[in-house]
Amino acid sequence: MFWKFDLNTTSHVDKLLDKEDVTLHELMDEDDILQECKAQNRKLLDFLCQQHCMEELVNLITHEPPVDMDEKVRFK
Repeated sequence: MFWKFDLNTTSHVDKLLDKEDVTLHELMDEDDILQECKAQNRKLLDFLCQQHCMEELVNLITHEPPVDMDEKVRFK
């Protein structure tokens, strides 16, 4: 065969979730986080459903970010 395909590729999100001390902010910095949510990545959804993550997400949604932050980071 001319090409070898590795169909068992793991996403960077999965690699981050394998770390014990991963934070929500580390995951949210990933570009493909929305695609992983849409693909219903079970490890990611289980992590996001934890109480401390839900509280942090609600906090991020309901509080205005500081004005002195970089605009790209501020509105991400």
